[in-house]
Amino acid sequence: MEKLNYNSDFIFNEDLYTITWSDIENTEIDYENYLDDIENFFREDFENDILEEEFDSKKDEI
Repeated sequence: MEKLNYNSDFIFNEDLYTITWSDIENTEIDYENYLDDIENFFREDFENDILEEEFDSKKDEI
């Protein structure tokens, strides 16, 4: 018989991991922060694309 490798004395507290519908309904969205995150994502992506293009052009020169 296979021996189990977990602690059977562990007690799972479901309340710590449960999200209720009221938690979701009463959450206020921080749109300003959300928009900043989106803007930063696209800015970084654009800057990375420019760096990749520069790298590719330099690579051709070598």
